[in-house]
Amino acid sequence: MSIQKIFIIIFSFCSVFLSAQKNIDQVLRKYKNDEGVINMNFTGEILKMINSSDKKLKSNVDIVDILVFQKNEDIKSDDKSEIQKVLSRDKFDLLIDVKNKTQKVRLYALDAGEYLNKVYAHVNTEDLNAYFILSGKIVFEELAKLGLDFQNGDALKILDKVKSK
Repeated sequence: MSIQKIFIIIFSFCSVFLSAQKNIDQVLRKYKNDEGVINMNFTGEILKMINSSDKKLKSNVDIVDILVFQKNEDIKSDDKSEIQKVLSRDKFDLLIDVKNKTQKVRLYALDAGEYLNKVYAHVNTEDLNAYFILSGKIVFEELAKLGLDFQNGDALKILDKVKSK
């Protein structure tokens, strides 16, 4: 076998392997247009309102993507497994794991020193399942000020903030 054929085989294998790797956005994307699913993507002017709130913040959020399933609806178990694989593969850290009578919250983040580059959260309540993806330079302690208070169970506060602007 020639060296050229070996390189072609290796290149083909690497191409297939890299294209098969998904990120969380890609796993959730297929649900965005499903009936009963609410998809909110905050960019542009709405995101400017969030970033330039009355409070002085170090965080700068580039994208907020929220997927909300009503009542007993949720993503497929295969997709939940795929998300767990992505979180593990990309080395997301579990920052919040809260379970109480009314809800269950898990928040993961990619740490880049002073900031979090990407935040993924799943909020499960009696009425809904919500998936959050945030990208930018985010200070963990400022999530509540941005309307995403995962620790105190008010993660959907961001929706009220946007409606009031």
